[in-house]
Amino acid sequence: MVRVIELVTRNPQRATAHRRCYSPHRMRYDPFSILPIPKPDPIFAVTAEALAAGPSAINGTIGVFMDEEGKTMLFPSVALAIADIASGLPSERYGYPPLLGLPEFRSAVERLIFADRSRVSGSIATTAGTGSLAVNLRLLKVLARSGEIYLPSPAWANHAPPCRDVGFTVREVGYLEGGKPSIGPLLEALRRRKSRRGFGVLLQVGCHNPTGLDLTPDAWKELAGFLAKEPCTALLDFAYQGFKGEPEEDARAVGVFLEAGVPTLISWSAAKNHSIYSLRTGLACAVVPDESTKRTVEGTYSMITRRLHSAAATFGQRVVARVQERYPDQWRADLRLARETMQRKRQRMKEHLPESLHSALAGYGMFAMLPLSGEQIIRLKEEHNVFLTLDGRINIAGIPLKRIEELCEKIMKVG
Repeated sequence: MVRVIELVTRNPQRATAHRRCYSPHRMRYDPFSILPIPKPDPIFAVTAEALAAGPSAINGTIGVFMDEEGKTMLFPSVALAIADIASGLPSERYGYPPLLGLPEFRSAVERLIFADRSRVSGSIATTAGTGSLAVNLRLLKVLARSGEIYLPSPAWANHAPPCRDVGFTVREVGYLEGGKPSIGPLLEALRRRKSRRGFGVLLQVGCHNPTGLDLTPDAWKELAGFLAKEPCTALLDFAYQGFKGEPEEDARAVGVFLEAGVPTLISWSAAKNHSIYSLRTGLACAVVPDESTKRTVEGTYSMITRRLHSAAATFGQRVVARVQERYPDQWRADLRLARETMQRKRQRMKEHLPESLHSALAGYGMFAMLPLSGEQIIRLKEEHNVFLTLDGRINIAGIPLKRIEELCEKIMKVG
């Protein structure tokens, strides 16, 4: 830095030549040239188009719960918790947080996941559900000695890529049979499996993304019974607790796996059910046999995140802990209203769309997968200012109720 300053003050022309010599555009060796041209994220790319189209657009892309004015919904219970915390922020300690996260946050979320079920679990705070998935996949890669993970498909667009990123061989199997969720293809694939080395299975717990269609309780029980006899570790993606039923009801599938004795990892997110998308708050959790294993797992979790981002940010953790400590009844009422709103929107769509589309709208939560062709979806965008991803996924929670009829009329025009 001193040498450059001298050049500028004594000989400006020479300084310019010096900088030009070291310009990155004149590098002899360009390692960046081997990078493949990246494909844009299929959800965020269309979302950007929808936002650029302005308020007249109907945006059914990214999974955010919107109010009637098209703004991100903030639950009243969460607003109360944030107001509680805000006044003390100037006097807060801003040193490094614990690697595992805030104890009050972890215990609050574990109570939501497990209710009164007896269990020993290790956990760590993460950067929302995606971060939780990334952390749990790294742990699972160590546990699943075969390097295989089975993934029912269609799945969330961000399920298979991070599995491959950590080195898994992804075995995609069908999720739907005759338009309905089924464990048949997964069981068939696992029965054909010859290796006895450990493997993983990645499953969604309720409000399936992208279809909104969930396995029945009997199917969950049958699947857990089968996996308990296999060298399998299950990773349950639990991103929408409280969006289908009461939180305890939505956690029953987790309980089924615990009762069957399936080794289980859980990726939980506060983005949707606490409406704090931007705070990126989640939890990675592992059900373990004893306290000694818990310490080992939490130490492993800590090593994983230390190499990624050290520790997760704490503000969202504090919000969740405060909601669950002071405003749990209001929070449950907020969730109940969200569920009722999403079901009203589904029902309204059924009233204005032909019966052939009703089965696609029979599910729960934010998403449905409309049986539209890529050509129809492009026409919706170009001719009617309606934005969906090319696979037909629609975020019903993102469409104002007052615009549902308009949406259906436009879908009919490309049908």
